[in-house]
Amino acid sequence: PVTNTPEIMFRSAFVQNHYDYSDREMEEHARCHLTVKWFLGFNIEDSSYDHSALGDFRNRLGEQKWKDIFFKILKQVEDAGFVTGDEYVDATHVIANIAIPNTIDLVRQGIKKTMNEIKKVDSTLYEELGGDKTANDEKKVYKLSPGEKESKLVEVVKKAREICSNTENLEGEITERVQELKRILNENIEEKEGSIQKKEGKTKDRIVSLVDTDARHGAKSDKKKFTGFKVNSIMSKDGFIKNINATPGNTYDGDPLIPLVDEKVERGFTSTKIVGDTAYGSAGNRKRLLERGVTVAAPFKKESNKEGLFPQSKFEIELHAVTCPAGCRTMVRNQNEKDETITFYFNKKDCGSCKLKEKCTKQERRTITISKHYELLQEAMEYNKTEDFKEDLKQRSHIEPKQGEMKRYHGMEIAKYWGIEKMNVQAIMNAVAVNIKRLVTLLYLI
Repeated sequence: PVTNTPEIMFRSAFVQNHYDYSDREMEEHARCHLTVKWFLGFNIEDSSYDHSALGDFRNRLGEQKWKDIFFKILKQVEDAGFVTGDEYVDATHVIANIAIPNTIDLVRQGIKKTMNEIKKVDSTLYEELGGDKTANDEKKVYKLSPGEKESKLVEVVKKAREICSNTENLEGEITERVQELKRILNENIEEKEGSIQKKEGKTKDRIVSLVDTDARHGAKSDKKKFTGFKVNSIMSKDGFIKNINATPGNTYDGDPLIPLVDEKVERGFTSTKIVGDTAYGSAGNRKRLLERGVTVAAPFKKESNKEGLFPQSKFEIELHAVTCPAGCRTMVRNQNEKDETITFYFNKKDCGSCKLKEKCTKQERRTITISKHYELLQEAMEYNKTEDFKEDLKQRSHIEPKQGEMKRYHGMEIAKYWGIEKMNVQAIMNAVAVNIKRLVTLLYLI
């Protein structure tokens, strides 16, 4: 007979996320804590469940069913008269549940995973490539001298290349492992004058670890860097999370906005106005959400020019022409459909003879690039001068304590699991927990 019913397991998931328990801690509280036993529906003498049942339940539901539960609960909250007012969007970082390997260890991770697959399909080749000695090379890199590290890097890279070249004819999952190993080499290794060494430049979207291949290096600011994920959320004015998702740590904050809104609307929830920081106020976001009947309120980046030259605000800009501070006007332009931008080009002769050239450009001529939706941005700039916009930004700050609450009290500071799908499940369960907690708080106040 089924004893761990879906309701019991969901209630357990709520308690677990509310108090930030591990699976084993949750098992113990479900067995020994009287209030928890009462909430779960156990009798005093019941022994609860094994901790593995919690992970099994999470996996059985999967990301999509957890999202179904989230929206069903949110609908009940809305029907109770809450989830009202403007909406606020923001992203917060979550540290990956991994040890960040150095380049040598990352290559060795790739070698180990590939060798393990070779062992399954071709034991002879496995032994020819070094067998267990190659697969389980665990020599501590931090104990090596700088010269020894260089030699070790060359050694593991050559072995990785040997493995790749000897597995070209094998099929199945080993192909994925080999491609993964090749990607690690391409992203982290280069040769200069025939010498193997670490690549100087950082490859975009590079694999950080093979323990969690979805984790990425990211940054919340120039000084605050991290490795892991970003959790993006939309919150109603009365403090309820209306949608949430996780993305790799190198995702630009503004990119998930459209998918978040679209998913929410598809589930029957409306939006009229969303307030965010600078990252969410791109021309593309504003245009696409306006087509959906949603207004974006967000500040613009402060205008700057590192070389101290004339900023764009010194130019008189129209949709089809631009006039420079010296009075020269140009209609010569090129439109980039992919980036949705328009670039205007001034005449080289006019710029070459201009008295203001040293203050304007160091190139042969000045160019000005504007958004295809420039007029929409102008309207937004006018709105940003109003008192209403100041009030928008004041209210937007309330989403930051909500994210802090999820991180500080509900375990979202560090990822509990590996992979973007399970990170999403963790974020959704956190949102369910804080929404129910918020509902109870408001009902108590009433």
